[in-house]
Amino acid sequence: MLRIEGVSKSFSTDARITDTLENIDLTVVKGEFVSLVGPSGCGKSTLLNIIAGLEKTSSGKILKKEAEITEAGPDRVMMFQEAALFPWLKVIDNVEYGMKMAGVPKRERREKAMYYLKMVHLTQSASSYPHELSGGMRQRVALARALATDTDILLMDEPFAALDSQTRNILHVELQHIWEATKKTIIFVTHNVEEAVLLADRVLVMSVNPGTIKKEFKVGLARPRDIENPELTVVVNKIIRELKEEVQKVAKAEFDSDWSIRKGSAIPTPT
Repeated sequence: MLRIEGVSKSFSTDARITDTLENIDLTVVKGEFVSLVGPSGCGKSTLLNIIAGLEKTSSGKILKKEAEITEAGPDRVMMFQEAALFPWLKVIDNVEYGMKMAGVPKRERREKAMYYLKMVHLTQSASSYPHELSGGMRQRVALARALATDTDILLMDEPFAALDSQTRNILHVELQHIWEATKKTIIFVTHNVEEAVLLADRVLVMSVNPGTIKKEFKVGLARPRDIENPELTVVVNKIIRELKEEVQKVAKAEFDSDWSIRKGSAIPTPT
C-alpha cells in the first residue's frame, strides 16, 4: 500500500537549518494499523504531513501502489487533533462535504453519510450544529467524515489528545471496531504509548534530532483490546523503556540543567 524510501526533511530559517527527519524507510501493507510514537520534535507529524502530500520531502520519496506521492490527493485523508468542522453546516452536511466536492450525487452521499454516522453512533445528532456537540462527539463526526470519503489511507494526527480520558477510552473502543469493519490502512500519531499499543498492529518508536525510526514493536495481541490487559502493559513498558533516552534528550535541551530522568520514570523530574 505505502512505501517510504529514504525520506529526509529539513527546515531552514535565517539563523540555521533544522534537520527534522533523516533517512526514513518504512513499508505499510494494505489494511495495517501503524502507530508512530516519540517525544515532541521528533518529526511524527511532519512525516504524516509528507504522506498526506501537505509537505515536500528534502530528499527521498513516498510511493503508494508504486506511484510517487507529490501532492495531496483524494486517496488519503487526514484527521487532526481538532475536529475542524464547518460551524455553519449541520453534522450531516459536514459528513457529506468531501463527497459533495467529489461530485457524488445527493441521494448517494446522504445514504453514505448516515451509514457512517451510524457507525460512530451519531445518527440522532445528524441535524445538529457542531457547537451543540461535545468535543468527543465532534471528533466522531470528523471520523465519520473521513470514513465517508472512502479513501485507501486514513492519517490520524493525535485525534484524541484534547479529549478527557473517559471520552478517549470510548473512542478507542469505537475505533477498534471501525478498523475491524472497514480494514482501512491507518497511520496514527500519538504521544500516548498505551493508546498506540491498544490500537496498532505495529508501534514505531522515533528518535529525535533528527527524527529516525529507532525501533519497531509488533503488537501480537488479540482484538478488541482492553487497556487493563496485563499483556498490553508488558508491551507498553517495553516501549516506554525505549523512549526514555529520547525523552531525556528533549529534557536536556528544553529544561534547566538540574533535570534528568529518575530510575523507573518515563518523564523528566528534578534531581
